[in-house]
Amino acid sequence: MIGKSLVLLFAFAAIASADTRFNFIHYHDGTTTEYSTDTLPQILTHPSFRRTGETVAFHYGAGQNLGSAEVSDIINSYISNERYNLIVIHYFNMEVISTDNAVSLSDVLATTFTRLFDTGYNSGFMNFVGHALGAQILARTSRLIQNRANFRHVIGRLTGLDPASMGPVATIQIGRLTSADAQFVETIHTDGTLNGDHLSFGHVSFFPNGGENQPFCTNTIPTIRANCNTVFSLTMWAESVRATSQIFPSLQCDTWPRYTAGVCNNNHIAHLGRITDNNLRGTYFLRTNNAPPFNRETPFP
Repeated sequence: MIGKSLVLLFAFAAIASADTRFNFIHYHDGTTTEYSTDTLPQILTHPSFRRTGETVAFHYGAGQNLGSAEVSDIINSYISNERYNLIVIHYFNMEVISTDNAVSLSDVLATTFTRLFDTGYNSGFMNFVGHALGAQILARTSRLIQNRANFRHVIGRLTGLDPASMGPVATIQIGRLTSADAQFVETIHTDGTLNGDHLSFGHVSFFPNGGENQPFCTNTIPTIRANCNTVFSLTMWAESVRATSQIFPSLQCDTWPRYTAGVCNNNHIAHLGRITDNNLRGTYFLRTNNAPPFNRETPFP
């Protein structure tokens, strides 16, 4: 009887220690399974989880939730592409995603994913995909994982979808996404007015339509226009996830004016999106269509 009581006590303590701000939703077979920060390693025993397959862990940005149109687009696009294990970091209250909480959130995420890797999942198969502040939180998470494990666990791929500009104090506290945060780091920059941070560079960085203002984001209110800019990175990524071949051809170039002037027309062509070359390095520019599908067949201005 005492032994059974101790088991129940330990089980209760494990449940009580789980972070109540968010959980992890595993999308599979037309349904979902939810895990807490304590139980995520149990996903390895799920019959639909491919232990030798790539896993996408998606973190949406501040002010978003599962019902946000662009977030739903990302989730549904990955569901339609059955190649990946899909985990979404789900916040019960979207106000929790803030620069004030980013340090503690990344600390808990790093602890949780480290336990997953210690349980037997290869960190090299993990693709962290984060939008806006979510990109900066995952970048810090990835950094903490490799530092705490003395580089025994290093995230395979980190995708920053318009990484957020956080202000000088928060940037010091949280850190800024860099190419050192994973084996391969890519960034897509779609806003350079209020929300986006053009100094958060990956091994390769893409600047659709110059990365400052998207031509179809024309609202005269700066905050609304900036939000339109930044969520376009989600729309582009979702379109690339659904694609069966490489899309969004881009030219390596150092500035948008040089790209638009045709100076870079003889430079290397790369493709933004899910299907890309992990050996890519440098800065790339591209134009998109102004309506779906946004993929434009030519990389030239």
